[in-house]
Amino acid sequence: MKVLKRFCLRIVSPVHIGCDEVYEPTGFVIDEKEKKLVCFDSLDFVRGLEAEEKHKLAEICKKGNVSSIPELYKFMHGRRINGRSISVCAELVEHYQENLAIPVNNMKMVQQELNHFVIARTAFSLATDRPYIPGSAIKGALRTAYLNRQERQMRVPHQGGKDACKQLEKALLNGGSFSTDPFRMLKVCDFMPVGEIRTKIVYVINMKKKLSKFQARGPYQILEVIEPGAVFEGTILIDKPENGSGIRTPLSYETVLEGATSFYVSQMEREDRELEGIKIQSPVVDKHGESFFLRLGRHSGAESLTIEGHRKIKIMQGGGRSTISDYGATTFWLASESRKSDIPEGLRPFGWVGIEPMTQEIATKVAQTEEDYRKNEELELIQRREAGAKAEREMKLIRQKEEQEHQRREVEEQRRQEAEAKKQAEWEAMFVGRQRYCPLVHARCFG
Repeated sequence: MKVLKRFCLRIVSPVHIGCDEVYEPTGFVIDEKEKKLVCFDSLDFVRGLEAEEKHKLAEICKKGNVSSIPELYKFMHGRRINGRSISVCAELVEHYQENLAIPVNNMKMVQQELNHFVIARTAFSLATDRPYIPGSAIKGALRTAYLNRQERQMRVPHQGGKDACKQLEKALLNGGSFSTDPFRMLKVCDFMPVGEIRTKIVYVINMKKKLSKFQARGPYQILEVIEPGAVFEGTILIDKPENGSGIRTPLSYETVLEGATSFYVSQMEREDRELEGIKIQSPVVDKHGESFFLRLGRHSGAESLTIEGHRKIKIMQGGGRSTISDYGATTFWLASESRKSDIPEGLRPFGWVGIEPMTQEIATKVAQTEEDYRKNEELELIQRREAGAKAEREMKLIRQKEEQEHQRREVEEQRRQEAEAKKQAEWEAMFVGRQRYCPLVHARCFG
C-alpha cells in the first residue's frame, strides 16, 4: 500500500545546493549603495543600449579573452538596470570594486583575481527562477540517516577494498542491487518555495575545529545561499514492494523518520560542541511535535554524509600530503560575511533544515502565503512592465529630440554654407566690377 505524506521544510542555517550554474559577468551588476547583486536578462540589457554603446559592448565581447571580463564589469558599472535583486555581504562590494580596478593589460593578475570571484548559484527552477530543494537531496539525507540507524543495530564488520562502500550498503540494506534496494520504494518530490525566498551571496571560509595559531588552508569560495526562515513544501511517498521484488526489509515512515531523528540530532549536538569550542554561535533551532532535522547541500560536513564507525575522511596536510581519519573532519566550512577567518562574528554552519508533517493549519498558512506572494509578483511584474514601457517611451522621446536637434543643426549648417557662398559670390562680383571700371585701367586702355 502506498503511503503519501505532505511536509513543510524550513531552512535553519544557510543552504546551498549546487546546480553547476554561476552568475555570469554579462548578467549582473552590483549596486554598491544598496549592497545588492542585480541579475538581468542580457538581451533586454542590450536592447536598451544606444547604437554607440552596442558597438562598444560588441568590441569588448569580440576579444573573447580573460581581460574582457573586467572590461565588461567597468562597462556595466554604475548603470541602473532593472532585474532580480539579491543581498550581498558588505565585503563582496569591496571585492567587486577591487575587480573594477584590475589593470586589464595584466593578464596574470586578471586570471588570478577572477578565479576568486566566481559566484555559484543555488538550485533554481528554470520556469520561475525561484530556488527549490531537489527531492534527490532530501532522499540522500534520509538514506544516510537510515544507513546509520541500520549500522547501530547490526554492527557490520569493517569492509575493505575498493568496493568497501558498496559492500557495506549491501549488508546494511540486506540487498545487493537496484532492484533489491528498499530505497527504490522511497520517492521524494522536489520541495517548492512558499512565498518570498530570501537568498544572499556570502563567502565560505575554512576554519580549524580546534583553536590554533595556524589558519586552515582551504581557499574561500563565494556562494548564493538560501537564508534561514525560508519555507518549502513537498511530498514523500513510500511504496509497497511488488511480490518477488527481492526487497527483504521494506521501508516504513516510522523507521525512516526514526533514523533521521536519531542521526541528525546527534550530528547537531556534536557540531554545537565543536562550534562552542572555537567561540562560534550555533543556529537556534525549534524542535516540536513530529518535526525532525536533515542536513542538505554543500559543506554539510563529512560526518553528516558518512556512516559512523566506517568513516574514511581524507584530511589534507599541506604540501600535497594527506591522511585518513576514521573519526571526522578537522575543519569547518562556514558561511561568512568576510574573506578572513579571524572574524568569528556572523559565521554560520551550512545545511540545516527542519521538516514537519503538513497539518491543516500549516497547509492553510502555506497556501495563503504563496497566494499573497503570487499576487505581489503579478503586481510587481505589471509595475516593471509599465516602468520599462515608460523608460522606452522616454528613451524614444530623447532619441526623437536628438534626431530633431541633429536635423536642425544640419539645416542651420546648410543655411550658413549657403549664406557664406552667397556672400563670397557678392564679394567676387564686386571685385570683378571694380577691376572693370578702374580709372587707371581705363586710362591705359583708351589713352
